[in-house]
Amino acid sequence: MPQEPLGKDSRWADKVTRSVFFLSALLFHLVLFMAVAGWIVFRAPATQSPDTTIYIPTPPVPPPTNAIPVPQEVIVNLPTPPSPIPEIPTTLVNSRISVPMPRIGDTKGIDNHTPRPPSDPVHATPSSLDLSIQDIKQTVIDKWHMTPEQIANHDPTCTFPVYVASYANGDWACNTRLDKDGNIVAGSIPDLVAKINEWSHGAIKGEVVSKPLDIASPDLLDKMPPFIFFTGHKDFVLTDAEIENLRKYLIDGGMIWGDNALAGEGSRFDVAFHREMKRVIPDEDKKFMPYSLTDDIFAKGRYPMTQIPAGMNYYAEAPQHLDIDGILAILYTPNDYSDIMFMRILPGDKSFFMTYRPIPPGTLYTDTAFVEKQSIFYRNFNLDTALAVHRMGMNIISYMLVRFDDKLLLSH
Repeated sequence: MPQEPLGKDSRWADKVTRSVFFLSALLFHLVLFMAVAGWIVFRAPATQSPDTTIYIPTPPVPPPTNAIPVPQEVIVNLPTPPSPIPEIPTTLVNSRISVPMPRIGDTKGIDNHTPRPPSDPVHATPSSLDLSIQDIKQTVIDKWHMTPEQIANHDPTCTFPVYVASYANGDWACNTRLDKDGNIVAGSIPDLVAKINEWSHGAIKGEVVSKPLDIASPDLLDKMPPFIFFTGHKDFVLTDAEIENLRKYLIDGGMIWGDNALAGEGSRFDVAFHREMKRVIPDEDKKFMPYSLTDDIFAKGRYPMTQIPAGMNYYAEAPQHLDIDGILAILYTPNDYSDIMFMRILPGDKSFFMTYRPIPPGTLYTDTAFVEKQSIFYRNFNLDTALAVHRMGMNIISYMLVRFDDKLLLSH
């Protein structure tokens, strides 16, 4: 039986019913789209600069300084110092920066360098290192030419060799000038030793050996110098032979003076020096510690100090020490004193000596590059700073020569 056609009211009701389902579906999909649109499926990688990041330590803000005029080209032989040399006041010249020194026990910034994982038995297992007092006594008397009377009187009078350490994988000659045959003709250590000889009137007489000392060779233990000067800018890794030689050298009474030629904590040499010296002295109870101004090396030296001399670019961080049996074995100065010691201070301490190359044979000189760029790369390179740093160097070497006296007297 045929259906009756829908009336107008029925057709309208049917359209409305179908529209409700359509609108509901549209509303549901719209809500679903808005919810999903805010989701983060993955993050795009951050854009990186193609440039390689290089560590450049941020120097302290320098005080205003007067530039040293650069003289015209001049080649002059170093004049013979007059004798006697008048005593120098003990007041520290460089008083521009006063940096409080941390006390011993404050290890902030010390030994925070992550060592490389051991890969060989030389430094894989910590040892227990002790000094060999009888060997040290023979070294002090036979190699450093000190008498029992001098030891009893804490008298540093002696004549001794001074060596610049040559080591693998490093720029150890960065503050030393070598001739074509590899002989030392000028540099920071020759300048320092010359000034110490002058100030002490020959009582403390260092003789810089022209050939750098290869620390992997038998010469290190055969010659047993009171200390070796160890410097550089770069990261480096010592060889197994160097590690073994240095360890025996320190146990027998030697000392390492490490100076960071790239001033500042966390620089390449700073990290490498701490890491490699802990391979030499792996004992867990022996750590680098900051020196205090009340310690003998500063308080009882020829020039007592009330502040740490600022080095290159005004760095004035605390010197650090690592001891064996309570005796100084490794000294570390992080402020680039070696470049400052490149200023050759003339007798009388009122002027310095500078020459352009070629260097006259046997001449000690001030590196002109440091003077020419003193306001750009080598800030704080001036006479007052050089005097303060050389005086601290004399305190260090004087202390180094008598640091065993008490133990040697007890061993009689």
